[in-house]
Amino acid sequence: MRVARRHRTSSALRTICAALTLTALGTSLPHGTGGADADRVGRGRVCRSALPADQELSCGTYGFGDLRYACPKPDTPWRCTTTTQVRVRNTGPAVVYVSVIHGAHQGERLQSPERAIASRRTATLRPGRGHLLFDLTLRGAGPGTSLTVVSVR
Repeated sequence: MRVARRHRTSSALRTICAALTLTALGTSLPHGTGGADADRVGRGRVCRSALPADQELSCGTYGFGDLRYACPKPDTPWRCTTTTQVRVRNTGPAVVYVSVIHGAHQGERLQSPERAIASRRTATLRPGRGHLLFDLTLRGAGPGTSLTVVSVR
């Protein structure tokens, strides 16, 4: 009887830890149309964070999808080009801080200085000439911290 009780406690503890971990991440799943383009950056994609103000969230992983290539239509992947800019809008109630992760090739990662974007304002983020755009990081305070993609080129 004691063994069965320990197993139940252990199982319940794992479930609670998993739930707390997901809550602590404070992220939302990508918002897209689904299908082949579900993991590719595009207009209308959202990145949300409820992390503390001193922690960054990867919008490439939690919201925007793959930022390296811009594709005109989901059903024409052969027409994709490297992303030269992503225009984002701060859809949250407070200032957010965004940085660009870029590099000349796979495996090289450089991070730009953080850029402040005021509430309801739009900013154009670029990887730099000849560089791939790998990620955008988001940092802000409060549960309403979010960015929405306005356009991709």
